[in-house]
Amino acid sequence: MKFRMMAVAIGCAVLVSGCGTSPQKDASYRDVVALRDAYIAAGVVSDPKCEDKPGQDAKAAHGWQALTCGSNTVLVVFDNSSALTKMVAQDMKRKSARDAVLVGPNWEVRGPEFEIKDLQGKLGGKLQ
Repeated sequence: MKFRMMAVAIGCAVLVSGCGTSPQKDASYRDVVALRDAYIAAGVVSDPKCEDKPGQDAKAAHGWQALTCGSNTVLVVFDNSSALTKMVAQDMKRKSARDAVLVGPNWEVRGPEFEIKDLQGKLGGKLQ
């Protein structure tokens, strides 16, 4: 009987630990799909309507991949810091007053400021 109760307790613990996982703050992502998964898991937007695969793949030529979520949010993952720095500088020049850029170790998310500020609490990074 004790063995059965212990097995049930362990099973419940395993089940609960797998649910509701939140993304790690200030993580690096292997590709833009992994960043998209973290963005969705953050739950900042209830129905983000993200692309399934990179809409822009300049990984070979420029060291980055990007995809969109909805009509206003762009997720980008970089292979190197120089590509990240260059893109952030360009985005800061082009962004509107209501937009923000969140920058992590090898990624950035551009979108509406209210969304990006909430996302920072989940993914970490620095607001630009």
